[in-house]
Amino acid sequence: MRNDVLVEEVLTKCDVLKSAGFWPSEPKIRPRAWLQNFDDVDLGIAAFLLDKFTFYNHNLSDMLLVSSYNSIGDGLSKGPKAPNSGELIQSLNNAILAPISGEIPNPTDSGYLMCRNARQVLDIPEESIVDHKCAIEHASHKGTVVFIDDFVGSGDQFMKTWTRKYGKQNPRSFLDIQRDIGFTAIYIALVSTDVGLDTIHRNAPKVAVCVTHILNQKSALHGVIDGSGLQKNDILKFLVKYSTRLKPKEPYIANNNDYLSLGYHQLGLLFGFEHSIPDATLPIFWSPGINNWEPLVERL
Repeated sequence: MRNDVLVEEVLTKCDVLKSAGFWPSEPKIRPRAWLQNFDDVDLGIAAFLLDKFTFYNHNLSDMLLVSSYNSIGDGLSKGPKAPNSGELIQSLNNAILAPISGEIPNPTDSGYLMCRNARQVLDIPEESIVDHKCAIEHASHKGTVVFIDDFVGSGDQFMKTWTRKYGKQNPRSFLDIQRDIGFTAIYIALVSTDVGLDTIHRNAPKVAVCVTHILNQKSALHGVIDGSGLQKNDILKFLVKYSTRLKPKEPYIANNNDYLSLGYHQLGLLFGFEHSIPDATLPIFWSPGINNWEPLVERL
C-alpha cells in the first residue's frame, strides 16, 4: 500500500476513535502533528506504528481496575505459591491498600493515583488506604496487604517495593515479614507484561498477582511486525534514526540508547493510559524532543 493511502486510512481510524470517545480530542492525542515529525520516506512505518498504538481512556482504565480486583475470586491461580481464591477473598476482611512506588519513590508515582481510583471506583474506605510504613506494621500482625498499580513492565517496581527496608528502629521489608511470619499479599494491576509477571512469580511466589491483560511478545513491537510485510531491521533503523531527536525527562531512558529506541528494558510496547504512558512504551510516542518534535501523547 502507498504511504499516503496508509496514512489517510490510519488518520481516519484515529478520527473514528476520537468521535466514539475512546480517544480524547486534541491536543491530548495529536496523530496529525506527530506524523509531521517524519520524513516522507518514513511515513509508512510511522503510520504502521500509530495503527498499532492502543490507548485506554479513563473509563476503560476504571473497567480494567474493577476487572482486576474482581479476579481475586475468579478461581484461577495467582502465583506459584499464592493462596487459593477462597483464602484470598476471606483475607480481604483484614486488608489494607498500599501503592507500588518507583525504583526511586516519588509522590507522583502511578501507584498513588491508583489508590485514589480504588477509593472512588472500588469504594475502598479512605482509612484502609495507607503508606508503606503503615502497611509494614499491618503485615507484621499478619494483616493482608493489597498492593496496587496500573502497569507491570519489568516487575522492577514491585520488587523494589517488596524488598525495600522501612522503619528506622527495626527496618524491615515485606519480604522479611513474609519469610519470618507470613502474611497475605495481593498485587492488583491493570496490565502486565509476561516478563514482569514471571519476575514476580519467581522472586515473590507467595504474592497473588491479579491483572486483567497480560501482554506477551505478540503484543509488543517484534510481535506486531511479524506478518506485516515490514522488515524488522527497517523498523529498528527507523526508531534509532528518530531517537536522536528525542529528549525524555527520564535520565535512565535518555542515557541508554537501547531504552531510547525501544523503551524501558527494551520491551517495545505500544500502549498507554490516559493518566500516563508507561516508560516501556516506545519513547517515539511520548517523549519530548528537539527541532519542533511533537509527541503523539505526553507522558504525564
